[in-house]
Amino acid sequence: MSFAAFVRANPALGPLFLFAGGGCAAAVTYPMYLLRTHPEILVDRKNNPEPWNRVQQHENIKLINVNPEFYNGRRGMDNRRY
Repeated sequence: MSFAAFVRANPALGPLFLFAGGGCAAAVTYPMYLLRTHPEILVDRKNNPEPWNRVQQHENIKLINVNPEFYNGRRGMDNRRY
């Protein structure tokens, strides 16, 4: 019996498999998003020991930006590194 035939025989399990598959996909894609876009996460220390220094003053690295005017107001500031 194939998986499709099993779901066809038990239609109540269809949403369960759908949402479980969506949760598994989200559990893989969100950490990949974080690794690619957030400079405070270190993966390779040899080639780029301080990746957070590449972030510009006006650049937003957050997932949800509540106040976009804040970053636009910082566009002309000099880039200070501590």
